[in-house]
Parts: sequence; structure tokens; C-alpha cells
Amino acid sequence: MNKKFDWSLAVSYNAMLAAARALMLERGFRPSSSEGHVAVMSFLHAMLGSDVSERMIMAMNGMRKKRHRIVYEEMDIVSKDEAERGIRWAEEFLEMINNIVRQHHSKL
Repeated sequence: MNKKFDWSLAVSYNAMLAAARALMLERGFRPSSSEGHVAVMSFLHAMLGSDVSERMIMAMNGMRKKRHRIVYEEMDIVSKDEAERGIRWAEEFLEMINNIVRQHHSKL
């Protein structure tokens, strides 16, 4: 059994980022090519409101920083618990984004 959990966290973050970008595009916005992650976080804060976005942005930002270390600096830095938490965050986030898109399209 492979006990390396780095990529689980990295892929969980990438799924969240892709969903947030998809929501941006669906609403007619495009993240900038420079500072794209920051633009996505700013959009989420404006879109979701501070109660939801603060919690999600904190989680995503922590995952973003850890993903950066995994991809560019060092490996084997994510525990099983951290990887599982990242997967749960991603699942919750993707469900929330999916609900937002569905609600928006049901009003059209």
C-alpha cells in the first residue's frame, strides 16, 4: 500500500480550484493569468459571502500553500488525516458549487 498522501491533497485542491474557476466562467468572469489563484479567492469571497467564504478560503488557501510545497519544494509532507480532510473539503466545496449553479439555472 502506498502511504504517500501528497497527491491526494494536491488533487483535492485542484478540484476545488477548477470548480471555482468554472463558477467564475459561468457567471461571465475570467481569472487573470497572473495571480489567478488570488483572483479566484477574491471572487469566491464576493460570491459566497463572508460566512461561507472565510471558512472555505482559509481551507483552500492552506491547501494551496501545501500543494505549492508538494509540487515545487518537497514530498511526503501530508499525513493521512490531512489528505482525508482535504478530500472532505473538496467534496463539500464541489457540492456547494454544484448547488449554486443548479439554483442559478433553475431561475433562468
